[in-house]
Amino acid sequence: MITKINHLTNFGNYRQFQWGGTTPFTKRNLIYGWNYSGKTTLSRLFQILAEPNQLAQWQGSQFELELQGGVTMTHANLANPPCIKVFNRDFIQRNFQQEHQAPRIIVGGNTIDLRNRITRLNEHEIKIRAIKARLSENYRRLQNELDLLGTNLARSVATMTGDRNYNRTKLLTEIDRIKATPDTFILTEEDLQAKVSLLRSTEQWTNINTVQSPADNPETLRQRLLAVMQETASNAAITKLKENRDLESWIRTGLLHHLNSSQCEFCGSTISEERLSALQRHFSKAYEDLTAEVASQILTLEETELVIVLPDERDFVPDLRAQFVSLKARVEDWTTWANSVVGELTTLAKQKQLCLETQLACEVDTSRSSEIDQIVADIKALVTAHNQKRSQIDTEKRAAKGAIEKHQAASFYQDNNVLGRESEIQAAQDQVGKAQNLLTYISGKKGVIESQIQQQSIAAQKINETIQFLLPDNNISVAEVPGGSFEFRRDGSPANNLSEGEKTAITFAYFLATLENNGALLNQTIVFLDDPISSLDSNHIYAIYALIIKQLEPCLQIFVSTHNSELYTLLKDYWFYARQQFANHSDACAYYTRRYLDGTSHRWHSTLEDTPTLLRKYKSEYQFVFEQLHQFSSSQVPTLHEAYTSPNLLRKFLEAYLGFKKPCISQWSKKLDLLFDSDVDRIEIQKFSDDASHLQGLSRALQQPNFISNAQNTVKKVIQALKAKDLPHYTSMCTVIGVAP
Repeated sequence: MITKINHLTNFGNYRQFQWGGTTPFTKRNLIYGWNYSGKTTLSRLFQILAEPNQLAQWQGSQFELELQGGVTMTHANLANPPCIKVFNRDFIQRNFQQEHQAPRIIVGGNTIDLRNRITRLNEHEIKIRAIKARLSENYRRLQNELDLLGTNLARSVATMTGDRNYNRTKLLTEIDRIKATPDTFILTEEDLQAKVSLLRSTEQWTNINTVQSPADNPETLRQRLLAVMQETASNAAITKLKENRDLESWIRTGLLHHLNSSQCEFCGSTISEERLSALQRHFSKAYEDLTAEVASQILTLEETELVIVLPDERDFVPDLRAQFVSLKARVEDWTTWANSVVGELTTLAKQKQLCLETQLACEVDTSRSSEIDQIVADIKALVTAHNQKRSQIDTEKRAAKGAIEKHQAASFYQDNNVLGRESEIQAAQDQVGKAQNLLTYISGKKGVIESQIQQQSIAAQKINETIQFLLPDNNISVAEVPGGSFEFRRDGSPANNLSEGEKTAITFAYFLATLENNGALLNQTIVFLDDPISSLDSNHIYAIYALIIKQLEPCLQIFVSTHNSELYTLLKDYWFYARQQFANHSDACAYYTRRYLDGTSHRWHSTLEDTPTLLRKYKSEYQFVFEQLHQFSSSQVPTLHEAYTSPNLLRKFLEAYLGFKKPCISQWSKKLDLLFDSDVDRIEIQKFSDDASHLQGLSRALQQPNFISNAQNTVKKVIQALKAKDLPHYTSMCTVIGVAP
């Protein structure tokens, strides 16, 4: 069975059709759509599957159909299609090339001869298929042998190089690169082992960040302290305070509480003016500033630790490690010395703290201070050398890996005679292709003969039985005439001037008779019926319906497309679950063909989609038409497509509504007084519905400057009139389509 039309391009109005989320086809498929929506075009797609030569009429068309099991058929591959029979207007035209001539048939010996030719072709086909099977097996064996050798070597190379992603595909790519001159890529055993050893080295190195000198050094710290050591602070020092710095600090703090008071805050006694003056002279501003500066120097020195952050020696490539170890020892020696100097400077600063009124010497050996600059420069040079070597090692490893892969590919190419094997495989593939071409030729010949038999081997009695059922009062029958053909007769005379309805009925009878021709089985046949009631009146719809559900029930798959709501409703009632709003089920699905207008290119497009709920739920399209009109009337951004289709929809709606409201008058436009009181309004609605619904192309619509807005206003006027004149009906319809009245 056919399950999907995955895509259909440049095929009539199906310009860019994609299946998307539409429900897959099932055994019974009912397709409903208005005229020119794309139903017949779909039937012609199925006709191409039945007759691939028809594809030549659709230049530039592309399609892909999916069959049950996931197999696909495309415009480029139509081999072995399923058995498909299509009834459409093309079938009718092909079988009425002459006014009353029936399709030719072959009887007696000629038919037997054609059947014997089919038998001989079938026997030949069986032999060729057996030969093709042997050739295909030989081709697969040769290809599998070479593939296995390639897979095994690819695994070996992956192990050798450590590249887990190396596979046969990469090996084949490498072979394509080296096969012109394979000798130039062969390595000696020594070279191969050397490159493998380099590639297998497990040590991994990364870039090392540069080393920075310490922010301070002993000489810088000595210079800062020297300036403080040379400063003095003269004051009328009190010997006892000078000798006891803790007491001095206590009195310094307490003196701040007696700036404007001579009474001791501690004991309550009176402090003499002479005593306060002596204390204030002891704590002069210069003395205080120097005291603070010395304290700051001591704090800085106590918090200073000269440290240089170094990388680990294991971070360096092996041939640089010894140099780094030597430089690292020099750094450690220097930092030990430098930090000892910092300790000496701290001691001197503390001595100064006890002798603020005296200049002190700052004699500390800082001669090694600049030594660290050269050591750090040497380490930086070593880091630079390491980073360069690391980069070069990666490059060398990559080059070694590429050389190993090319060597293995070249060795494989030569040792396994790949060139000879490929030639042998190609020859085997060519033989399979020739066998397939012969099978295709035989299939084509069989198709031609079977088509001849199909067109010429129809029993007149079968056709007559169906014609009598479809046209019981027309006195039309089929009669044999000399030359092996048949003609249609009415009351014994050639049936000239057949109506379109009679042609449809007669050809449908002929079509049904062909379905089981030459032993074909309905349960292996896909049938597509496109508008089988075209040009027939309502009396014949039930007859067509009966033939479909009785004679075509055993079909492998059936498609019925129609624009006739009566036939659509009959089949919908029979095929679907009425109590579940005619929902799809595993054996039957309903679809809707819709034509829409591209607002940019102003071109029509067709699409196939699941049937809208309103068409599925109700027995007429009245609710669906009302929904389309209501949406257009209330749209904030109406489209040209909506405007272009609105006149025809409006006429459908008015004919149905007014016909029910006033059945005594046949012409719908004469009933507009039920909705409009004004003659002007009635004429406007009639003119819009009649004239605009017969626009033959977009050009006339586009020439009218306000076509879209005028169309929307006209539709809106009808909707508003319905609401004003028949509120219960309007409210009910709004409820049906799910909008607020």
